[in-house]
Amino acid sequence: MSSHDNDTSQSEHIPLDLTIEILSRLPAKSVGRFRSVSKLWSTITTSQDFVNSFATRSWGSRSSVLLTVRKDDILFVFSSSLHKNSSDGQFSCVGSYQFTNPNFGNLFGYYYVHGLIFLQGTKQLVIWNPTLKRFLTLPKPEGKCESGCIVVGYDSSEGKYIVLRVLRGFTICIHTLGTQGQGLCEKIITMGVPRHIPTIHFCGCINGVMYYGAAVFVDIGLEHYIISFDVRSEKFNQIKCPERNFLVSSHMVPYEGRLAIVNTMNLPSIELWILKNGDRHEWTHKHFVLPLAEMDPIRTEKLCFYGVSYVGELIFTQRRLFGSFYILYFNPRRNSIRDVLFEGNVGDAFRSSYGFGKDCMYTMNVYPNHIQSLVSL
Repeated sequence: MSSHDNDTSQSEHIPLDLTIEILSRLPAKSVGRFRSVSKLWSTITTSQDFVNSFATRSWGSRSSVLLTVRKDDILFVFSSSLHKNSSDGQFSCVGSYQFTNPNFGNLFGYYYVHGLIFLQGTKQLVIWNPTLKRFLTLPKPEGKCESGCIVVGYDSSEGKYIVLRVLRGFTICIHTLGTQGQGLCEKIITMGVPRHIPTIHFCGCINGVMYYGAAVFVDIGLEHYIISFDVRSEKFNQIKCPERNFLVSSHMVPYEGRLAIVNTMNLPSIELWILKNGDRHEWTHKHFVLPLAEMDPIRTEKLCFYGVSYVGELIFTQRRLFGSFYILYFNPRRNSIRDVLFEGNVGDAFRSSYGFGKDCMYTMNVYPNHIQSLVSL
């Protein structure tokens, strides 16, 4: 090789740290395609550090609203960016696709966790990455009958997804999934598991602790508790609910780094309970009233609570879907509310093509805090 060739090679060389920085600023779909460019790029973009930092960048700057509508065994997926310039608070669909359910059976659970969606069907439990359009079926625990209850979460300190499956006989099966997808591990826990029947309420993982509601066997029968599970020590704890049977009409959510229970049964009135000390069963109580009078187009609509935004806003949307839909963001600290309108997702052309008709749709799920994920499945 001539000296000229050496000089050209050196001048065209891009430092590794600059390559990583450039790749981290690209959209997830582009990063996914570039994994096939070279072995180096594939190694960089599938490493745990890169995948985790990419997801962290997505909070706020790349977050979007994901809407799914189901028709028979077909799931339609629509995404709308929250960061396109819009002076009137209206946003349009920026991406869509559809797929046929890959043998899920009847779907009865949709759980969103840190860019991934866990689909619980009568036949199997599937992890779905909407960004990369990939699926992973979790194996059933051998020799165990499932109760049907799962709790899912993301441990940010370890960069791992956790699936807690409650089995019959007060046995727990833990699946952990690394950001590269190949690190799926299974562990059975039988010691120290409280005698309980899980409910459908869970909060996921907060600071390495998973929370879910349960009816616990006591001397006088059953009482409602919140079960906490430390993913590192693998120890369980029981936390008393702030009020008797409080979980029946409430939602468990992470709020400002703590477990919170939101009761929306009597909207526009909202009861917010924040866990202060789990060992002493201490809760902080707050009461709010949604200022729906300011929201003329939707103040008569029935609203559904969909979680908490990354800046601490409570998120609500309509139970019924027509051509467009609203999302409400309520800021408890400021006692203020704002609305965002999403148009063009399921208009007349879409309804006509797939036989939905002109009636409203109920078979949908809204994920208001969707972030781009590079987790390989």
